[in-house]
Amino acid sequence: MHIVVYQSEHCPVCRRVTAELVDVCRQLDAATEVREVLAHLEQAARLGITRPPAVIVDGRLFGQGHGVSTKLRRKWLA
Repeated sequence: MHIVVYQSEHCPVCRRVTAELVDVCRQLDAATEVREVLAHLEQAARLGITRPPAVIVDGRLFGQGHGVSTKLRRKWLA
């Protein structure tokens, strides 16, 4: 499983949620990458990201917004 987290460095919620997401990804033993959404704007738009933080799992949008870490945890660690 490959997980990419798109965040905004200017967003305090993104920093907190990204830290939670990285922790969940470690528990899943998933390859994880964190990207700055503004540096990858075209790719983020192609993926359908409208608000960071957003999670891409194996190339597909899994979820976005402040509740995405809970959603990821429920899906794979329940």
